[in-house]
Amino acid sequence: MESDIRDQFKSQSIFQENVTSFMEKLAKIQLDFGSLSENISQGLARCEIICDENDRPIDGKFLSANKAFEKHTGLKREICLGRTIKEVFPWVEQSWIDTYGRVAQNQKSEIITGYNHGTKRYYRSLAYSDRPGEFIMLFEDTTHQIGLERAYNLVSKSTKQTEDLLENLQEGFMYCKVIRNGSNRAIDSKVLSVNSAYEKQTGVKKDAIVGKNMLDVFPEMDRRKLEGLCKVGLTRESTTFIDSDNFTGRTLDISAFSPRPMEFILIIRDITEREKARVDLENAYKKVEESEKLKSAFLANMSHEIRTPLNAILGFSELLEENNLSEIEKQKCLDNIKSAGHRLSSIISDILDISKLEANRQKLHFAVHNLNRILDRLQEQFRVINENDLLKLTTEKQLSFEEAYIETDAVRLEQILSNLIENALKHTEEGKVTFGYVLKGMILEFFVRDTGPGIRKKDQATIFKRFRQVNNKTKINKGTGLGIPIAAGLTQLFGGKMWLDSEAGLGSTFYFTIPFLPRSTTTNLNKKPTILVAEDEETNFLLLEMWLKKYCHLIHANNGHETVSILEEEKKDIDLVLMDIRMPYLSGIEATKEIRKLNKKIPIIAQTAFIMDDEKEEILNAGCNAMVSKPIQREEFKKLLTSYIPDLKFA
Repeated sequence: MESDIRDQFKSQSIFQENVTSFMEKLAKIQLDFGSLSENISQGLARCEIICDENDRPIDGKFLSANKAFEKHTGLKREICLGRTIKEVFPWVEQSWIDTYGRVAQNQKSEIITGYNHGTKRYYRSLAYSDRPGEFIMLFEDTTHQIGLERAYNLVSKSTKQTEDLLENLQEGFMYCKVIRNGSNRAIDSKVLSVNSAYEKQTGVKKDAIVGKNMLDVFPEMDRRKLEGLCKVGLTRESTTFIDSDNFTGRTLDISAFSPRPMEFILIIRDITEREKARVDLENAYKKVEESEKLKSAFLANMSHEIRTPLNAILGFSELLEENNLSEIEKQKCLDNIKSAGHRLSSIISDILDISKLEANRQKLHFAVHNLNRILDRLQEQFRVINENDLLKLTTEKQLSFEEAYIETDAVRLEQILSNLIENALKHTEEGKVTFGYVLKGMILEFFVRDTGPGIRKKDQATIFKRFRQVNNKTKINKGTGLGIPIAAGLTQLFGGKMWLDSEAGLGSTFYFTIPFLPRSTTTNLNKKPTILVAEDEETNFLLLEMWLKKYCHLIHANNGHETVSILEEEKKDIDLVLMDIRMPYLSGIEATKEIRKLNKKIPIIAQTAFIMDDEKEEILNAGCNAMVSKPIQREEFKKLLTSYIPDLKFA
């Protein structure tokens, strides 16, 4: 017992490493956001709006800025951060502050254009907010575009100069005349000319649009948008806006100005990639916020989950130091310490497993196992654990025992089923939990069905997310919230999928699939000898499997009882037993004695880390033919195997 408790505490260092790994993954999301914002061409600054006592915006404070901010403003961002907009740009107009204030308070995007007296440049800024009280300004230098408008006005008297200017523009160009009805109300516009860049941007040829009315060419055009354009020709006031071209799917930045009364010109820039970068940036920031919330929730949950069993371990350990406890009370203390230790171990295992899955380091190790035996073992395990007399645990198996031999990773398959069964038992107070499988072609479809409260449709996606649990008003949730996500991740490793069928009040059924790999199609037992490996330590079995799987067929038994059962069922197919001496439930020596009652001839090689003279004598007297000591010397081990299995050929 003391050794178990020490092992639990030692595991905490591993747990801490994996918590650190998880935090590093969350930090990477933040780095991705930072990298994205640093590599866009538009200047970006995040600011906090400052209001007076009447909640009227009066200034803003710089919180962060990107590299392009320095390029567009000529100011080092280190100088700006923590200072207000008016401190950095004392000439800023109040109208800009008012606009930024509306965006921060209403969280509705707006476009601002204007002249910066400090930099002597024109700017267009798209302001949006993803958090109340803050706004992001995404801006660029539009001095060149303003220059185009002025250049056009200067050369408009010369037809040749005008044509040369338009055809060399990278921006799209459209020249229109306002059309009014009898009531002097603008109802349409006639297109006078467009340039080649416009054709490329929109896919509309000059011949199809020049000389025609806008609504004839674009009958689906938003009337309010057309009225806004005509207003430019009527009022002579310039405007800018962003529009999506439904025909091409491109995003366009449009500037409209009037060279003379009743006419307007559109200068059109394709900003699809820029807008995509902005949307990516906004989505990246949302992921950062989500990761922060997830990190906080994870730390709070882990703190509670770890402290609870630790409190029990420490509390009952202190009680054991008292001399006035009865034997019954001491046993209760030990039982509680053991229970809390198992719970702590389970938490640490979950963190280790999810870390491996996230890092793509979890691997599957296939060997031949009997599927029905796996289900029987799980049923017995949970029958002992389940203390609810109102809840029955049953299994359903389609294949016969002989048909149920498959190639699989039994450890991970059991882990998937165990996580789903534990979840069903935790949430089902009475009735039945049934688990099993059906064969559909070359796919095994497993299920875990319960008669619990069911899960609402809107909550079903949540339970597959890591560190998430569906809120239960009648019961406090326990656990890490990782059981089902781990099961789903392992299912994907098998090449299968997991899904849920549930309705509130009608119970739940979890399904998952893995490939059906029958023994007859995956291994040729007639050509390869078969070794039964009795080993409770997974890492030790994996080492033997890596050494031997090319040369022989391995069957894995996790304890002495299972070793005897497998040999009893497959006595003709097994050529040798490799027996670990120290195993749970039934030791290797006891298992060897049981085997010798059934089979006197099969070779049994003992493997142990402790070989004393008296133990060596006990092992041989039990019926083992030979012994190897751990750590096993590979070449000597091969020689020993071939001495008992002449058909075993090592390349």
